[in-house]
Amino acid sequence: MKEQQYILTMFPYPSGSGLHVGHYYNYAIMDSYARWQTYKGIEVFQPFGYDAFGLPAENYAKKHNRDPREVTEESIANFRNQMKMMNTNFVEKLVTSDPSYYKWTQWLFLKLKEHGLAYKKKAPVNYCSSCETVIANSQVVDDKCERCSTPVEMKDLEQWFFKISDYYERMTKNLDWLDFPESTKKQQRNWMQEPQDWCVSRQRKWGCPIPIESEEDTLDTFVCSSFYYLRYLDPTNENELFAPEKYKQVDLYIGGKEHACMHLIYARFINMFLYDIGIVPEEEPFKKLIHQGMITYNGEKMSKTKGNVINPDDYDQTELRMYMMFIGHYFDGGDWDDTRIKGIRKHINRMKVWIGNATNDGEVIDIDKLFETIDSYMMNFKFNKVISSFMEFYNKNKGKTISKESAEKIVEMYKCIAPNFKIND
Repeated sequence: MKEQQYILTMFPYPSGSGLHVGHYYNYAIMDSYARWQTYKGIEVFQPFGYDAFGLPAENYAKKHNRDPREVTEESIANFRNQMKMMNTNFVEKLVTSDPSYYKWTQWLFLKLKEHGLAYKKKAPVNYCSSCETVIANSQVVDDKCERCSTPVEMKDLEQWFFKISDYYERMTKNLDWLDFPESTKKQQRNWMQEPQDWCVSRQRKWGCPIPIESEEDTLDTFVCSSFYYLRYLDPTNENELFAPEKYKQVDLYIGGKEHACMHLIYARFINMFLYDIGIVPEEEPFKKLIHQGMITYNGEKMSKTKGNVINPDDYDQTELRMYMMFIGHYFDGGDWDDTRIKGIRKHINRMKVWIGNATNDGEVIDIDKLFETIDSYMMNFKFNKVISSFMEFYNKNKGKTISKESAEKIVEMYKCIAPNFKIND
């Protein structure tokens, strides 16, 4: 039986501005990583979806007198086109705003309530008058809402909470052996020296309805994203979260380090609860976690307000993917520079000519060493070294007329990092 790998990138929120360079850095590069695993004979499960509820769509819809569902569906349609252009092997499985998905968010809420882990009480909470909702402590920066910079008020409101504090001791202990970045473990340990429960009530409409009669609030979108990796396993199952025989623990989870707390802690809590009630066989959801770096522009974070956002749709997809791999170590990211993408273009064109000149009676090249080098760098997420290794290989062998057999083997490997690569285009 083939070895199986569950490789999961954190799913995006479908904003109106579409997929940006940061998304591409995550999805395109990890698609190449997964393609390499497939090339080695490993069966890869590579699902995808959309974290579709949330305040931005609701605020945009309100401003333009539209339905947030309509706005969200338009955004998702745009994202799908961009994913298609990126040419990845991700398979879309779910959208969290679909009733077929959020019925399981509601099921989870009721299960937690049944086990005494969801309760309602009056408590002082952070309230943003502009967003018209409660926000989490971590979303308050310098006493202001991190989303809109409105000063936050403290209000005593009846709110629903999940008793996550009951799990802090176990979750902290597990950090000793979990294969997470040390910086993330440190942040999670600090987050769990402050025992507070998770306030899940939100005073907005575009969210999962709390399944209690006469309850008008919706659930925090972090509840929706706390178990999606499990629903991916069996998304059309109407009778249970997933069939037990379909269970697979996530082998590799990839996402930004800004999710070190909140999402990652909430997902671990929910998984541990599901383990306690016999739904999942593993206490932890993710075997290994990595964080991709950030792509900056002239040393600054990209943002619309600064006018320094790079639109990935403006670039050749093969050049873009290879350039992003080359920009730096995957964990570090790098600074965008159009002049360097020209170097990638030259390399690709030279490879096309060289491979295109292969003949039936050309020289047979031993590519085992190339495979070993690429494999070592791939497995250590040194994708920049993968690109430079192909460049070095070309420079070493460019004077040879190679056999078609050798050319086919090289192209097989090369297409893992550049799936759109063609000799004659």
